[in-house]
Amino acid sequence: MASAEQERLNKQAQALTTVQDEFSRLNAQFDGMLKESGLSMAELQASLQEKPAPELARLLDQAKAEATRAGAARAAQFAPAASETGKSAGRGRPGAMRV
Repeated sequence: MASAEQERLNKQAQALTTVQDEFSRLNAQFDGMLKESGLSMAELQASLQEKPAPELARLLDQAKAEATRAGAARAAQFAPAASETGKSAGRGRPGAMRV
């Protein structure tokens, strides 16, 4: 049992390292894009506080709608099939919580 727990912790540590590496890569990419644009972080934050132009707002709404549709499609791919009995498979003992 202890080796299974250790293996799970090792997998989590490896996943955490992968995420940290990805954040580092994305931060470096963002810094490069910010430098290329000639904006400072304060200018960028100030521009984000302003109301976007109507055309930009329309494009943002379209992008959000497309992202929502794509997310719903991915969620539908992984949704469990409805069971015929209505009970969940592998029902545990009464009073136990599923994790």
